[in-house]
Amino acid sequence: MSWLRSVLVELLRADTQVPFGETEIAPGDPNIVAVVNDIVMPHLEAMQPDEIRRHDLGDVAVRFGPEGENGLLIQTYIVSQHANLMEGEDGSIVDGSAFGLDGEAVVGRGATQNKGPMAAALAALRARPETLKRPVWFTVNLEGRSSHGGSTRILDDLGVKAQQGIVAFGTDLRVSLGNRGRVDIEVRVKGASSHSSQPWLGKNPIETAADVIVALRDAPLPENDARLGPATATPYLFACYPVAPHTIPEEVRIVVDRRILPEETPETAVNVVRSHLSGIDGVEIDRGVAMLPAAVAEDAPVVAALLEGTERAGRRPAETFWSMNAFDAGYACSKGIPTPMYGPGKRGFAGAGLVGSDAVALGDCEAAAVAYGHAIERLCAS
Repeated sequence: MSWLRSVLVELLRADTQVPFGETEIAPGDPNIVAVVNDIVMPHLEAMQPDEIRRHDLGDVAVRFGPEGENGLLIQTYIVSQHANLMEGEDGSIVDGSAFGLDGEAVVGRGATQNKGPMAAALAALRARPETLKRPVWFTVNLEGRSSHGGSTRILDDLGVKAQQGIVAFGTDLRVSLGNRGRVDIEVRVKGASSHSSQPWLGKNPIETAADVIVALRDAPLPENDARLGPATATPYLFACYPVAPHTIPEEVRIVVDRRILPEETPETAVNVVRSHLSGIDGVEIDRGVAMLPAAVAEDAPVVAALLEGTERAGRRPAETFWSMNAFDAGYACSKGIPTPMYGPGKRGFAGAGLVGSDAVALGDCEAAAVAYGHAIERLCAS
């Protein structure tokens, strides 16, 4: 698997990180598009695909095998969002024991989130069967705003159709059957600026914003889902404008992460919070970006193929689970494409695992390549 190793190192040395201090990358970002053009596309073109489709904003859809709507869609991602405080050189090969991993590991931003899974999927595609009876679509999604924007560009604008799907994403080689959705609820609290020595000359929006934060603790939420856990309403951004010495701001912006369950819609979740906060003066509420919940039947063919492929790679027992984080599977599921998430990488969602160093075991990437390859063989060649 020396090819997989070299591609993974190459991907991790490319800067595709959301800049420190920012929360998103806009579609069509020149640096991200350049990485796709200079690194990913040459590998795909060398595999001699039957069709290449490109979106104006840089997203890629590549077809191997015959035309049709009955094939497999493998979605990969290029923008990395975590390990913001990581130090050291991206792409370094180290002893994985320092990260709780077996064997050699590769360190770098996006190792577990997207680049380890992408390298494994590319390796599986490179080793695909010579004859495919159904199409395999390999896509590179450039979304960097925690939304379904990239998926809408690939599935709707580029017109990619499939019967089964896989989101290549770090799941510790377990098959994620589904996840909660999420919607950003943008709360703006209006005030009037004045010098803090004479606060009575203005209106301090921070005090009203504090009432909003307290009120969110009692926001109405549906009952917990037995598979996915609770719906939540969590403020994760609190920003004042303008920021100046001894100056009461004119406005406070709060962004609330509202996790939604399968029976909810983003619009319903926003409206419930809007109603709950309606008694607080000076508050304006808008819907921000959203991601839909996902659910795939455990007996779906793509799930069976990934489980079989995982055991073929020597990882037993192969397992399914339900993810707590929202990602992109929900949009494909909403279009009628059963899409689990699967890939190498022990994802961390707290402390050093989220903002510190990120690493993925080479052995896990190799196992994922076997599982992806088995899915291609079973679903599109047999």
